[in-house]
Amino acid sequence: MKKFLLLYKILFVSLPAFAQLNISPGTEWVNTGNVTINLTNLDMINNGNFNAGVSTMKFTGTTDNKIGGSSAISFYQIEIAKSPTSKVALLSQISVGSQVYFTTGFLDLNQQNLLLGPGATLTNEGENTRMIAPNGGEAMITVNLNAPNAVNAGNLGAIITTAANLGTVTIKRGHIAQSGVGLTGSILRYYSIAPQANIALNATIRLKYFDAEKNGRDENNFVVFQSDDDGNTWTNQSQTVRNASSDFVEKSGMNTLSKFTLSDNTVIANCSATGVILSVKGGKQNNVNVNWSTATESNNQGFAVERKLKGEPDFTQIAFVNSQAPTGNSVTPLTYSYIDINSSLDTSYYRLKSVALNASTCYSDVKAFAPKGGGKKGLNIINTDTVQTVAATLNLSNKQTDMIPKLTVGPNPNNGNFWFVVNGIERETFASLYTMDGKILKQFRVMNLQQQQVTGLKSGIYILKVEGLKSFRVVVQTDGSAALNFPVINLSSIKN
Repeated sequence: MKKFLLLYKILFVSLPAFAQLNISPGTEWVNTGNVTINLTNLDMINNGNFNAGVSTMKFTGTTDNKIGGSSAISFYQIEIAKSPTSKVALLSQISVGSQVYFTTGFLDLNQQNLLLGPGATLTNEGENTRMIAPNGGEAMITVNLNAPNAVNAGNLGAIITTAANLGTVTIKRGHIAQSGVGLTGSILRYYSIAPQANIALNATIRLKYFDAEKNGRDENNFVVFQSDDDGNTWTNQSQTVRNASSDFVEKSGMNTLSKFTLSDNTVIANCSATGVILSVKGGKQNNVNVNWSTATESNNQGFAVERKLKGEPDFTQIAFVNSQAPTGNSVTPLTYSYIDINSSLDTSYYRLKSVALNASTCYSDVKAFAPKGGGKKGLNIINTDTVQTVAATLNLSNKQTDMIPKLTVGPNPNNGNFWFVVNGIERETFASLYTMDGKILKQFRVMNLQQQQVTGLKSGIYILKVEGLKSFRVVVQTDGSAALNFPVINLSSIKN
């Protein structure tokens, strides 16, 4: 038997004159030590015996390449470092013990499966470098999850929290749009989650995606769809938290885990209001008339009216309208209206959340409202599209940048009303709003991704501080003067 033994700590092998690294039958390729094999524009075909050790197989170059062969391939680590439009496609199933690291380019499963070891991960995926599978194939991992708290096994993007002991759990991720009874189409991503214990979980599941996987669907209206029969029938589970900026949808109170995807469909099973038709129209001055009707209502408590201004990360409830149906039940059409005072010059988005007597919820479709002519002259209006973010200064590598806490404020300048969100914190922290002379006006308890509203401020400059982060100067202008007349023009952050 031929045997190639690679002993060096770091070894780069580039064979541009050949199309393949071919491990032929009867040949053993052994990587010993921390070896990096750099395959530039080469396929890797294993028809012999490949022993990865703790090595890295790094795929570089500008051409599409393949991994396959008649023999099983078990890697320790793979790095995809192709040119931005190039890919590495699988011709057979592979397994990875440590990580698949994405630098540039794509890994195409190509109808094959990627098996991740219990501690292995997909690392540094992004919009322009990630795993794809347009023709099928799944990445999968099997782990033991006992009372998981925001566990993202394999970094596949399905984040699970529950007090229950799930036992052995197999999680799969694929990239083909889903459809079936109750679902006409989805994003180009789905998850299958199969726990050993799967009853009365009261679980929270957060599903992540990339913008390139939206498949032409409106992420502002994404909800979680669940299938208990592997994709033949789907149920709209609505959503608890949706963040189009951070590309995830979260749903709490899940009793079981199974197959999931995301879509912008609005037909919801067992909703307390059916046949909801929503419309929004401009009224006098800054008024927006929000009107809707229902075909039937069943044990319906009422409707939360929610609005999202341009620059805001998610919808905020602005009113609650009780059901007109006696005891919440009606089989005849009912009509509702609400007047929103909205001075935004930009497009605003409205939706309804139907709330049942048992507190279950479902959502209407989203309607956009754009003021004619950008609003009327002389009105005290501050544009809402100025959103600013500062991040903590931490000594982190590029691989850890997603972990950096960030503070986002908008709009800024504003007319005395603004919102802020802290992203990337693991526990409750405190935020304080100060006047320029150091007096505390307001204090907030802040959780991760929890939007806080600040209202009723007078003209002036304020300081918003969050523990561990740089401070924001918040400019408030309520007297009709131009915001740029304030001393702070660039609105830069200041240190604590």
